[in-house]
Amino acid sequence: MSPSSKFVSVVAIASNDADSIESFTAETLGVLSAHFHAYEVVLVDDGSIDMTSAACQRILERHECVRIIRLSRRFGLDIAVTAGLDSAIGDYAVVMLAATDPPQRIPDIVAMAQAGADIVIGTDSALRRPVSLRIARRLFFWVLRTVTNLQVPDNAATMRLFSRQAINALTRIRQKTAHLRVLGCSVGYRAETFPYEPVIRDGKQGCRPWGSMIGEAMSILVSHSPAPLRLVSYLGGFAALLNVACMFYVVAAHFWKEKVVEGWTTLSLQMSVMFLFLFTTLLVISEYLVHAFEEVKDRPLYHVAEEKSSSTALADAGKRNVCSSSTENEHALVARQRTAA
Repeated sequence: MSPSSKFVSVVAIASNDADSIESFTAETLGVLSAHFHAYEVVLVDDGSIDMTSAACQRILERHECVRIIRLSRRFGLDIAVTAGLDSAIGDYAVVMLAATDPPQRIPDIVAMAQAGADIVIGTDSALRRPVSLRIARRLFFWVLRTVTNLQVPDNAATMRLFSRQAINALTRIRQKTAHLRVLGCSVGYRAETFPYEPVIRDGKQGCRPWGSMIGEAMSILVSHSPAPLRLVSYLGGFAALLNVACMFYVVAAHFWKEKVVEGWTTLSLQMSVMFLFLFTTLLVISEYLVHAFEEVKDRPLYHVAEEKSSSTALADAGKRNVCSSSTENEHALVARQRTAA
């Protein structure tokens, strides 16, 4: 198959991947050079504290068409991807995790984009995950689709592709609590999915703690839908109706019962129910206040500590911005002729 003329940018996120980033980059460049005329690899170092920075420097010395963006601290996957997309110049941008995503699938998803898809979302069958985690993920994505009306696929993984049109739409969204797996489905362009099997490099399983996943799930729901707050409103109204019904029952019991039992149990039960709704309301309102607090901060999404590029930015020799000596001599001769005239 002849190489494609489309410019492909690979945005790879690295976080403490010093042992695998060089082999990943070499493998990715090998796949790109075999299938595309023009390409680049944008490595985003998300605040690594190991020797990833030194490994990236060696990559620049050995390979062409590579750019390094080192963030000043760890900002998280979504912000790191945003930093890479802001810098990517290709017709398509393929987002990958350097630790787990396979470069061999890049031509497949680019072919899907060339067939008409603006966004291609990778899905992981997740058979290696525990059953409890698979059930929880499926339940979460069902709830997310229900409350947001966004068609986010089950088992959405990190590897995905954005066309230039989709990239331009995403980079205009400067949301502090960015969740690209959801925002990618919200811009309205044609999206397709493709299954793939993540690879395990240097023993990294990529499994996060339950607390981190639950926190991200709550953040996604609160950031992209008012449904949790609306649910609390419904519950509060229902609790108010129950309270009114309880008041009628207490009055009726006072007039029609011969012997009214002391109301300690009823009062305690009523107070318990009311406090349950009260603290549930406070919990959801607090989550919204946290996100509102983050949104009103007038600060950049990320800070770049360092940005470097290979000596050669383009693989296609015909497009490189380099003048040969003969070309320079011709330009000088034309300039002298114009001066003499």
